Amino acid sequence: MDEMNEPDERERPPALTPLDEAMLARAQTLADITESALRDVAQRYPADDHGCVLRDALFIQGLVDDLVTKAVIVERERGASWTDIGNAAEISRQSAHERWNIKVAAWVMMGRRRTGIGRHAADPVAYAQYLGEWLDALVGQGRDAISRLLPSLHDPAARQEASDRRAEVKRLHQRAEELRQECDKAYAAAVHAVGTDAVEEKNAVWAARHFARAEVFERLAAVEEPAAAEHRRSAAAQRDIAEGILRRSRAAQDLTSKETTR
Repeated sequence: MDEMNEPDERERPPALTPLDEAMLARAQTLADITESALRDVAQRYPADDHGCVLRDALFIQGLVDDLVTKAVIVERERGASWTDIGNAAEISRQSAHERWNIKVAAWVMMGRRRTGIGRHAADPVAYAQYLGEWLDALVGQGRDAISRLLPSLHDPAARQEASDRRAEVKRLHQRAEELRQECDKAYAAAVHAVGTDAVEEKNAVWAARHFARAEVFERLAAVEEPAAAEHRRSAAAQRDIAEGILRRSRAAQDLTSKETTR
């Protein structure tokens, strides 16, 4: 997303921890399902509107599918592995990853980093209070029934830590992009230096940029846990590229040395 279009974090209420934000989003979806189901229980459908009953059922099915995705996101935020999620869904780890990984990645980019604003994220404290009042009116569990599920709502230190981590994630992603551009420039310089005495040095610089990107992705794996596996794969890919550059550079140097001594 264009950084200029991102809402300024200072202009909106502080976020909760990522886990509590995910739990609040799940509660929101459950409320949507409940309200839709209650509305449909006594719904009067026109006799000449064929298909309207099915449309309402499919709408609720879509909400339930969204609830399952929200549950997977919550589990990832709670530290569940893809094996854990696969076991819960009675499918393989690979199938679980293929089914939900893109949705989790979208949450990491939009929800966890707060680059997108939903009803709950616009003001999580106010929305938790609203849902608590709604639930209390419905089943009488107390106006703080939702708030009790969100420990960071009452813990400014936890929220500050989460905010600091979001800032670190943003900085690291910016650094990864800067290094990508530096890799491109270093590649161009290395190609330009082919056949000159500077080629070995330029290749070393090029490899160093990829090693630096690998380190950034390793750090991201530590601070953006739901996407840790993807970040580690990116880190491994960057290291492979760097090591390949150095191997080819050494091989070319050895070949040049042999030709020189002939």
